[in-house]
Amino acid sequence: MHRLFRRHRSQGSESAGDNSSQTTPAEPIAADRKRSTGSDFIFDRPSPPPSNQIPLIPPDRGSNSSLRTLSPSLKTSLGLHLVYQPSSKSCVDIVFIHGLGGDSRKTWSRDHNPELFWPALWLPLETELERARIFTFGYNANFRPGEARSMASITDFAKELLFDLQFGKTNDGEKFGIGETPLIFVTHSMGGLLAKKACLLGQNDEHYKALVRSISAILFLSTPHRGSNLAEILNKILVASFQSARNFITDLNRSSMVLEEINEQFRHIAPRLSIWSFYETLPTLIGPRKMMVLEKDSAILGSSEEISRPLYADHHGVCKYSSPEDANYVSVRNALGTLVEEITRKVDVSADQATDDFQTLQGLFPFFFEHDDDLNKYNRLWIEGTCEWILGENGMSDWISTPEGCHLIWFSAAPASGKSVLSAYIVTALQQQDLAPQYFFFNFGDQHKRSVANLLRSIACQIAKENSAFRRGLLDLSKQGLRVEKADASVIWHKLYECLLFKMEYRRPFFWVIDALDECDSPKLLLDLIRTCSSSSVPLRIFIASRQTETIQMGVAKAARSLRLTKLEKHSSDHNARDIQRLVEQEVGHMRGSEQIKDLVIQKILARAEGNFLWTRLVLEEIVYCHTASGIQETLDEFPSDMHKLYDRMEHAILKLPHNSSRLLAKALLRWTMGARRPMSLRELSQALEPDFPEILDLKRTISGVCGQFIRVDASDYVAMIHRTAREYLVQPRETELFVDVQANHEALCIKTVSALLDSRITSDTIDNDAASQSYLLYAATSWMYHLKASKSGSGELLDVLVRFFDGGAFPLWMHLLSRTSHLDVLMKASKSLASFVALVRKEDASKNPLLRRISDLQLLDQWAVDLIRIVAKFSISLLKYPRAIYGLVSPFSPETSALHQQPYCKNDRDLCVVGDLDSAWTDRLARISLPDGFEAYKLACAGDYVAVLGANGRIVVWDSQTFMEVHVVEHGEPVTSIVLNAQGDKLATYGLQTTKLWAIPSGGILYSLSSNVEARAITLSFTNSDKRILAGFDDRAVRFFDVGQTENQWRYVHPTLFKEPLTAEAAANSPTCVAFSRDGSYAGVAYRGFPLSIWSLETGVCINRCNRAQGTNFFADQYTAGWYVTWRFVWNPVTDHVIGFYADGFVFKWHPLTGEHQEAQAHANDVTASSDGKLFLSSTSTGIFKVWGFTDFSVIYQLSSDDLLIGLAFSPDCLRLYDLRCGMVNSVNAWEPNSLLRFSDTDEPVSDLASETAISMSVGQASEARLEQFEAISALAACPNGKCVGVGTDDGSVQLRSTNGSDTVEVGKFNNFMEVNHLAWSQSSQHMVAADLSGDIMLSHIEIIDYGHLNETTKITSLKSPKLDLDDQVIHEILFSPDSSLLLIVASQSGHIWSLKDTSLRASETFADGKLRKWVSHPTHAELLLGIGSADVRVFGWQDLLDCRKPISYLHIHSVPQDKVLNSNFNGDVEMATKLLKSTNIIAPGPTSEKVRAIVTQDHKYVLVRLSSNDSFTGFGRFFILPMSELEPIRTGVNQTDTFLIRSATIPDHVRSRVRIALAILPGDRFVFLDWDLWVNSYTMVGHAHQSASGGISSKPPKHHGNEGDESIQRHFFIPDDWAMGGSLDLCCMTADGTLIYPRDDKLSMIKANLNIPAFRRGSSTL
Repeated sequence: MHRLFRRHRSQGSESAGDNSSQTTPAEPIAADRKRSTGSDFIFDRPSPPPSNQIPLIPPDRGSNSSLRTLSPSLKTSLGLHLVYQPSSKSCVDIVFIHGLGGDSRKTWSRDHNPELFWPALWLPLETELERARIFTFGYNANFRPGEARSMASITDFAKELLFDLQFGKTNDGEKFGIGETPLIFVTHSMGGLLAKKACLLGQNDEHYKALVRSISAILFLSTPHRGSNLAEILNKILVASFQSARNFITDLNRSSMVLEEINEQFRHIAPRLSIWSFYETLPTLIGPRKMMVLEKDSAILGSSEEISRPLYADHHGVCKYSSPEDANYVSVRNALGTLVEEITRKVDVSADQATDDFQTLQGLFPFFFEHDDDLNKYNRLWIEGTCEWILGENGMSDWISTPEGCHLIWFSAAPASGKSVLSAYIVTALQQQDLAPQYFFFNFGDQHKRSVANLLRSIACQIAKENSAFRRGLLDLSKQGLRVEKADASVIWHKLYECLLFKMEYRRPFFWVIDALDECDSPKLLLDLIRTCSSSSVPLRIFIASRQTETIQMGVAKAARSLRLTKLEKHSSDHNARDIQRLVEQEVGHMRGSEQIKDLVIQKILARAEGNFLWTRLVLEEIVYCHTASGIQETLDEFPSDMHKLYDRMEHAILKLPHNSSRLLAKALLRWTMGARRPMSLRELSQALEPDFPEILDLKRTISGVCGQFIRVDASDYVAMIHRTAREYLVQPRETELFVDVQANHEALCIKTVSALLDSRITSDTIDNDAASQSYLLYAATSWMYHLKASKSGSGELLDVLVRFFDGGAFPLWMHLLSRTSHLDVLMKASKSLASFVALVRKEDASKNPLLRRISDLQLLDQWAVDLIRIVAKFSISLLKYPRAIYGLVSPFSPETSALHQQPYCKNDRDLCVVGDLDSAWTDRLARISLPDGFEAYKLACAGDYVAVLGANGRIVVWDSQTFMEVHVVEHGEPVTSIVLNAQGDKLATYGLQTTKLWAIPSGGILYSLSSNVEARAITLSFTNSDKRILAGFDDRAVRFFDVGQTENQWRYVHPTLFKEPLTAEAAANSPTCVAFSRDGSYAGVAYRGFPLSIWSLETGVCINRCNRAQGTNFFADQYTAGWYVTWRFVWNPVTDHVIGFYADGFVFKWHPLTGEHQEAQAHANDVTASSDGKLFLSSTSTGIFKVWGFTDFSVIYQLSSDDLLIGLAFSPDCLRLYDLRCGMVNSVNAWEPNSLLRFSDTDEPVSDLASETAISMSVGQASEARLEQFEAISALAACPNGKCVGVGTDDGSVQLRSTNGSDTVEVGKFNNFMEVNHLAWSQSSQHMVAADLSGDIMLSHIEIIDYGHLNETTKITSLKSPKLDLDDQVIHEILFSPDSSLLLIVASQSGHIWSLKDTSLRASETFADGKLRKWVSHPTHAELLLGIGSADVRVFGWQDLLDCRKPISYLHIHSVPQDKVLNSNFNGDVEMATKLLKSTNIIAPGPTSEKVRAIVTQDHKYVLVRLSSNDSFTGFGRFFILPMSELEPIRTGVNQTDTFLIRSATIPDHVRSRVRIALAILPGDRFVFLDWDLWVNSYTMVGHAHQSASGGISSKPPKHHGNEGDESIQRHFFIPDDWAMGGSLDLCCMTADGTLIYPRDDKLSMIKANLNIPAFRRGSSTL
């Protein structure tokens, strides 16, 4: 480092030699320094300023940074000064703060020599600090006689520091922006107290909170944390000199109240800061003698994480150094370097995170991430000097400059008056002032630009790109399940704006510019949402431009009641007259002709323009083609002033085209441009026209020539109507060829787009290789369903083309294209459009002759309407990664009755088929999790990625909601009355009878714990205040809370008057039956058995309303009491703040406590829950029925019935899945994905209160309905060695035989205790099967099968005497037959037992001393031997006595050797030689004894593949060893029992190992078959052409592979659907010797047969 520093200094001197005005750093001077004397006292004394200026950056960096200098005057030594600015963006700011009597420069310069000003001249040359920006801060802490008197205190100086840091600017007027990067203080003496006080003051001041949060470290140089005795002496000297004592000196007295207060408060801040303290060790010369100014105990803060070090210096010298080699400087520099390196590393990580965040953001907003096209389009139309008048309009200045509140400006003007260009001008003006506006241009002609939801998405995306806090919050909401791309406007507004943006601590206004609100599909909704901006804590400036419509006028008037409103109504032509004049003058100026003619043209156009830019541009375009003055005059005279007449003229020009083909082309262009889902590009439109108009030479020129100015092509070559008024003109019914019937046009476009997909020239190869050039094909693939829906037609022609599409080969090609372009989301829209179309046709067919009805065709489309939804739910992940999987790899996993399964074009030559227990139809249940026996479940919770269930005695089981694998069991340790997960799902709160605990999920660590010291039971818990506070409602009619992390570790009352209901003769508020909190924790509702439902304000403790049910409905008289009815349960709608509940008489209701709005419907229920988007709610009965309701219309959209008791209900965060908790024969958690939820999620309708106020009767027949049938899930299975049948065990203790063709099932037996079967095993002869259950009972059977194709008729089962073992509470881990089927091994936790089938007796029992869990296999080549494979060794036993075989063989350690260094030498037990060789390789050490072991023997018996994994299943990253059986041969006798023999083994390469999720089998050719993390079945050849070397080892030649994602050695064959991988199915699946995968699902068993010799995919490729 020193050499590097000197090199920098040398370079700096050389570069500075050419500029005499720069002062180069001086060479190191002697270490001795001159001591100050006399009046210098303790602290630095200012000396006369030097005559020369000091460069603030090192000379060698001067070429990359602007050179700044300090003024020599004392005045400029005060305040904040930038002394070094790095050439690249800084990652950290360092601020130096001097002490008492010091100076912002001299304090840091030895002998006050400017050439020794080390913060500016030395630090920037240090490699670790070159990215740091360096400041000094000066304040008037002078005390000497003759100096200006200051009455300031430490607090005053701290306020100066905060102000300058927050509002400081450069000489150019630019803000320093301190606080945007981490901040470090370097302080000397009293400067450290200033820094501490500034932290304390700023943390509670809104202006400085963000600044203080950026402080990451403080470096103290001799700071008197506990004061100094010399302070009192100094003040006495001042009094003796006829000076007043200084407040700031008084503050420095030993143990002064000021210091004690600072220290007491700062101890709460210190833990989050890096604290470094340096203290002096030499006395300081004070007057005639030397003395210690500051003792060590005062200079050390005492923080637990503080780093302290002495410096060999006095009080002056701790901050002044003689050279860069000065030991004190090196110590301080190293401290700063360490801090900056840590910060830089974090900044770099943050930068990487920001990049990842932006990529995620782009995925969330694919249509809005790049949003500048419209702005650029309108800016190109802007003419310099125009639009400037808008900034001077009434209210605009305040709108821009007023810092607080919400201000709405509504600018209304006539059509075509330049509103969009004006809006673009305002946006650009705000951008030039660095105000970062958000903007949106509505466009009715573009589906993406006319909805309120898309406006909100676009603005949210723009804010997220600029504001990191909002971006993090948005991404967190996405992780919690908010589907921004699917949510409707009300949900987006609530989640992203009301709950996120409006609650941010942000004082800078947000500017929104919204153009063409009249082209929005729901302007009323947007204005209603904007009204709620009054609750925003961040200032908002909203500018809306539109035509004046009645809807917008009413909406703006309502908004004016809560927002500041400025109306700018411009309905005359005066406001833009000068702008139009500039346009005309500019365009006419380019014309040919005399100035006189030009002036005449200008005058005539301006006289008739009437403020209409569109008319002006059209007339200017007309006269461009005039060649004479008279022609111009004639054109001006004939050009209509009325836009309608102008459109008549333009239409007439088209109809007068000389060629019929030109007229037809114009009609086609108009129909495509008006009907397209979005503006089409020239390429798309050309390809769309090609079937009817091939070989158009120049489409852009053609449009200009034949479309009569109705259509424009913009600079990006997109085609659109010239104006919305032109569209309105053409769709008006009239007798003309150019009239466009909107619905008929959409029907025609639907037929054309579907026909494009039926083109026989389209192949899978063109989709993969030429899709980019076929842009219209993608438009057709994503838009035909839009045109179908908009056509509102049930014509036979539409039906014909749709049937051809879905019944032919076009469907898989369409799916391939959608998958490859990541547009599978359109399948949901296609499903809805198909369902609507079929319903419409059936309605029209009702009046037709039954013989004319196309029933089979409609049934086909009905099937596809269901199948499209299921394809999204089941196969989207695999299809997006591997689009070609649609050809043959999807249909086999669909139900046999589905249209997809019957599609012949979805098959291929890979011979993949699935047999066995297939679903006959699509099922709604995604998964079932069986709860452990004896687990009494009480509550269900779901949030983030987890599902949790509360059981008895405080046990909470947590599962992953995607895989349904158990991730943790939380043991609270006592009964728990309530649990809650936070929205992210990473925190779990549990309330027990004695303690309340906060847990981290999924780790299960305790984050916080406090005593449940109230004599009451918590009914409900809720997270609020960004998870910093937990609210609880108690059964003693109280609401309490605690703040996480606070020192007051106890539950406290929210408000003492809450729930204090009055006692009346008719009602008595007893213990609550239900308590629930509103979404933001503002309100609490409470229901009682003897009192009406009441809503209370948590802030004021006042009851704001009670649910007094409306009269007039047929209520049950016994439930009615003096105007109110008993409410049993209720929840809050998290979006609208309605209360949803049910009365005791069986009616479900919704009620708004503030508006009183009430609606109800009859439905028996005993529980209710609402979805997070507010669009749905669930009701359930104790008889096992639950219903899904639409909140808006209060209708049932789904119902499920069962015979089980329902205990709990929950929605998934994305509202696409339901969870229920059931008690029945088997207690379980079930996950459901009904089609109706998937369809409902795709609706664009907002959540609102538009439903009738009267109760809506329900018809269950109109809802989707399902029933849950009871079953016993498969708990164990084993494939017969001959592969012709499978042994199956179930949850209820049944043991069965099932054929692999899926046709027959034979009952083998059933355990009497009905406990779960957990082990099954076959003998090698396939004639014996053994089963064991959880209790340790064993069932042994002899099985004789004559015809495996007919198990039911030809199977004879004989029960054999089974072993009865006393296992002493041990659990059976494994059962295994000997090769000749005469013996049975039963392995328990710590013992093994041999049972003889011949003499039906226990042959041997042994206790395993080492206590290790092993995998047991018969020795492949020695039938009398048995191998016990552990995590670190292999032991060899005898089958007859279960003793170590030939006792001299003890055990053999497994050592891992990389495959390219496999041992070739035959060391034959020579441990010393083997150890030397092993030390030369990178050995993977043997794992812990707790590792789980799985072993697979190759079919040729040459190798054993051993896998070690640390979790309970074999589904996790593990270690693999390939052991040659030659190494496990019996070893010669006579060897000492303690000898260790090393097994030569190979490993599977890391790139393969990391992909293995489930090891399935080893097939012939040493092909290792496994299931990867994407649920694909893969094969990998383990050791190339494996053979035994001359020495008996494995070949050292590794297989050829690339070691990356494109590795040719891994072949993918087929995938398992995601919903098949739920629960424990993965752990149970197995593969037979012929490669058939046996896969259990619930009570079903499927056999997946495929030709594994044909790879479906190479790894890393999406092609087949």
